[in-house]
Formats: sequence, structure tokens, C-alpha cells
Amino acid sequence: MRRLLLTLTCAIPLMAQSQLLFPESFVVIFDTTRHFKGTVAPSLEIKTQRQLYVEITNRADVAFRFKNHGITLANKFELTRDGDQTILSGGFIYGKFKTFYDNPFVLEHYVQYQWAEARGLDEKVAVGSNLRYKIFKSQTGGAFVGIGPFFEFELWDYRGVPEERLPLDQSSVDNKAWKLNWYVSTKRNLSEKIRMEASLYFQDDFKTLFEEPRWAGALGLSYSFTENIAFAVNLQTIYDFAPLVPVDKLWFNTFSALEVTF
Repeated sequence: MRRLLLTLTCAIPLMAQSQLLFPESFVVIFDTTRHFKGTVAPSLEIKTQRQLYVEITNRADVAFRFKNHGITLANKFELTRDGDQTILSGGFIYGKFKTFYDNPFVLEHYVQYQWAEARGLDEKVAVGSNLRYKIFKSQTGGAFVGIGPFFEFELWDYRGVPEERLPLDQSSVDNKAWKLNWYVSTKRNLSEKIRMEASLYFQDDFKTLFEEPRWAGALGLSYSFTENIAFAVNLQTIYDFAPLVPVDKLWFNTFSALEVTF
């Protein structure tokens, strides 16, 4: 099954990207007869005004099943240029490999590369593994919990910091740390036409566990008009107790999407 998302974004521009990808929102194959499922949302806008205005966005994720294993690949790229000025640039590349796909306990290994210039995240690299437990699973949904370590490298600058918080020394700041990742998620049909997705995440440095965590949550609801067309509303939020630079601790993003299945 493939889905084309025509996305209408209602996000605050300075909050267009975060340092957590909400991977439980990527596609999951529940139907055991299927081996592929994916979404893609490309867009290109070009305007001739005082200078050439170009906006490019592409978001896609796919899931594959083979034997008793699974692979998820996802990417997003967004770039807005007004003449020679870059207004917004961000994106990510993400990959995950699951073993023992149909077992109650699943090992999953993942890697991600990410950047979000508007917020000040020059680059992030994360590599980790989780032990994932299937609380329940059916042909139409499921609930899962996972926990595991990951290594994180982040490089930040001060482009996303409000002027009143800017320090005298505005050199880039980086951090390398081993962290704990924990999440719980569910995807299920509430009725014949309404589908719900929800997830909660916890991340923190092993050296300061539970002292300065990063919490995140995502909620999505969709209404199916027909078998092939649905309208979805999504909310994503993060609260980081100790960001590397003094950006706002609370980040949120809300967007709606027309979902076409074929």
C-alpha cells in the first residue's frame, strides 16, 4: 500500500524542526499479507517577486518486510530561498532494522542524520538499539513499548536563540553522549472511519539520568472519507529541560494532511 500525502502545514516557522524525529509515527505494516507500505509528500513552489523565491519540500517513509525481519527508511528535506538568502533549511535521513518481526520481543537498530538550521541545530547524528515489546497487535493496529541505549552527537549554533538570551560568546556548541531512550506508542482504529496514533518518548544522558530529560509526544487523528481518501490532523511537541543553547525549551508542531491511498 502506498500513500500520497498532500500536506497543509500550520507550523510556526521558527519551530519547523526538532531534534527528535517521532519514529513511531512512521509507517508500520500490520497486515501480515503485505510486504511494503510507504508515504511520500513532495512539493515545489517557485515565485517571481523582487527576487526568485523557491520552496522545496520532500517527505517520505517506507517499510519493508522480508521473512521475519523489517526495514524502515525515512527522509525529509525542506529548503526555502529568497534570492541568495536561505530562509529555512532542515531535514533528516533515518533507517531502522527490526529482527524477529512477529515475536513479542523485537530487537531494533537505527541510525539517523538530521539538521534544522532555523532552530540552530547544524547537525545531529544518532545510532542506537531498542528492545521492543508488543503489548498487542492485530490486522488494524497495535501497542508497543521500547527501551534501549543510543549515542548522540549534536552541533548547535545560536540562530534560533532569542536576541535577549544571546551570550557574548556565540561560538558553536557540540555534545557527545550515551543516552537512554524509552517510548510507548499505539496505532489503532477507533471506528470504521476514524484512526488514532499516539506516542510518548523519554530521553536522557546516562550520567544525569532523570535530572535533565527530554520528553516528547505525538498525537494524530485521521478521518476516512472513502477507502482511498482521509484527512489527518497531527500534533507533535517536545520539552527539553537542558538544551545545549538557550532556545525555547518547549517546541511544538501541528499540521494537517489530505491522505490519498493507492
